[in-house]
Amino acid sequence: MTDLSQKNTPVIRPYQTTDRESCLAALDANTPDYFAPQERALFEKFLDDIPGTYLVVEVAKKVVGCGGYIPVPDTNDVHTSWGMVHPDYKGYGLGKGLLEARLDAVRCMGDAKRIRVTTSPATESFFLPYGFTVTRREKDGIVCGIDLVEMWLEL
Repeated sequence: MTDLSQKNTPVIRPYQTTDRESCLAALDANTPDYFAPQERALFEKFLDDIPGTYLVVEVAKKVVGCGGYIPVPDTNDVHTSWGMVHPDYKGYGLGKGLLEARLDAVRCMGDAKRIRVTTSPATESFFLPYGFTVTRREKDGIVCGIDLVEMWLEL
């Protein structure tokens, strides 16, 4: 774990293309515990053309986490996208702060009625305290060996 002193207060800010390698490093560090190796190519494509808003968490000017959200056209739905924190920085509330920043931003949009998360059984419990409820499970729904858990939060 890393020391987060007051001088290393986390900063959440919009993603920049210069953050790409740090975001990929966070994904790699969370593979295979939370992501499958074959998801890296999908994440690379996502970072090449981000369809919504994507944020990063910085500690001491180092990007250690990322996550975003995508409004679904012609609906009042928003989907979260690629949320993660580098394992060296887990346990400091950075994932919580990043999720709360995304939820606050979605609420500020004003027209969103619900937010969707797709995750795996390994991380579904992270979202429950925020009011997300499981609406669907699909065996091998992410990749072979990793089930998909779909969760929604009504706003």
